[in-house]
Amino acid sequence: MARLAFIVAALMLATIGLSVASVPNLVGNWTGSFESYANGTGYVNAPIGALTMTISEQKGRLFNGNLSLNFSSIKRTKAFSGIIALDNKTLYVAEYDMGYDIGTILSNDIIELDYLTDGANGEGSIDTFHRAK
Repeated sequence: MARLAFIVAALMLATIGLSVASVPNLVGNWTGSFESYANGTGYVNAPIGALTMTISEQKGRLFNGNLSLNFSSIKRTKAFSGIIALDNKTLYVAEYDMGYDIGTILSNDIIELDYLTDGANGEGSIDTFHRAK
C-alpha cells in the first residue's frame, strides 16, 4: 500500500512539473524585417533593420515596449503592451495608436508578429524579429 501511495505521489509531482513551464524572457532589443500589404500602398518588403522592437519591461507573462519603423521615408515609433499566452509560444500585442499583433516565439532569439488593422487604411504585415546580441 505504501508503495502504491509513493507511485501516485511521484506521478502527481511529475505531472505538476511538466505543466509549469518557465515563461520566456523577452526583455531586450530586437531587429526585424517585414512584408506587408496595405490599402492604398500595396505590397511592400522591407529588409532586416527596417524594424526595431525594444521590450523594456516584463512581469511574468505581461510585457511592454516600443516598435520603431525606419524604412524609406517613414520613421515612427509606437508603444505597445502584450501578453505571452499559457503555451509560452503565442503572443498577443496591442499597439497603442491602432492595430493588433498575434505572434509566435519561434526560438529564444526569433519572434514572428503578424500585424492587423482594419478600416479604410487596413493593413496586414508579417514581421520577423531577431534578438540583438
